[in-house]
Amino acid sequence: MPGSIYEKATQIIAERKERRKRELDRRRGEVFSIAPRIREIEEELDRFGIRMLNLIANGECDEKTAVSSITAQNKEFIKERERLLSEAGFDKNYLELQHFCQKCEDSGFDGGKLCSCLQQEITAIALKEANLSELLSEQTFENFKLSYYSDEYVAEYGCSPRENMQAILSECKSFVEDFDRTKENLLLCGSCGLGKTYLSSAIANALIKKGKDVLYVSSNALFPILEDMHFGRTVSEEAEYIVKKVSDCELLILDDLGSEFVTQFTSAELFRIINNRLLSGRKMIISTNLNRNMLKNTYNERIASRITGGFSI
Repeated sequence: MPGSIYEKATQIIAERKERRKRELDRRRGEVFSIAPRIREIEEELDRFGIRMLNLIANGECDEKTAVSSITAQNKEFIKERERLLSEAGFDKNYLELQHFCQKCEDSGFDGGKLCSCLQQEITAIALKEANLSELLSEQTFENFKLSYYSDEYVAEYGCSPRENMQAILSECKSFVEDFDRTKENLLLCGSCGLGKTYLSSAIANALIKKGKDVLYVSSNALFPILEDMHFGRTVSEEAEYIVKKVSDCELLILDDLGSEFVTQFTSAELFRIINNRLLSGRKMIISTNLNRNMLKNTYNERIASRITGGFSI
């Protein structure tokens, strides 16, 4: 898991905890100004350990008796505090620290493991940094509907569209399961509306949950950014971040290849990206409406050869 994502998530949890503490301080100040006796009670409760040690040190009783005595006193203090709070118009729990997450009490860890609240923040940040929109983040293997595809046999392909998609779905799931063990890249090609973007998103979501560094970007969004940076035009910090992740991320998903305005520059950049990632062993998924001949005609033979030779189609 990229360290920066974990650090950002733990920082969110820490800030959340600090806000809760500040809110408690505000409440205490509010209550103490109305009922000063409650301040005295709070101070006595905070001195639990000191009061017990004083009893033992003075030889008044042994440790067990001291604990029992102080505990009984504390119960009386708490009853008095609840009564005073009620009389002042406050809920009896008004001076209790209200945790955002009750399981981990805003520590981020539950039983020595990452709490679900911290895991949720990690996933949310990872989705944002992967450049996945809210819509794409909902496209998962679990939500994929094979029922959208016809189960009528097509002689030309030797199976039904549904059977074909079942096989492709299995390949995509295997890509996720074997991500650390293989160097496989995927090329998802076919006409519009067949599920290429959905399956790309599902792979991204599944790998993000595994803590992988993923970048999802469409061709018509990426290449203008690369062009602006190449020619010294002003770009946003977000654009600079995307360009860096194109090279560094564990998985680059380049969606809808061929939808961009193709120039010599875009062809050269596309080859550079593919070639560098193949040489470095960093994985890619490309989705496109183009077949091999169309890739060659749209770009060039070198790019078409690099894609068809380095990707499972």
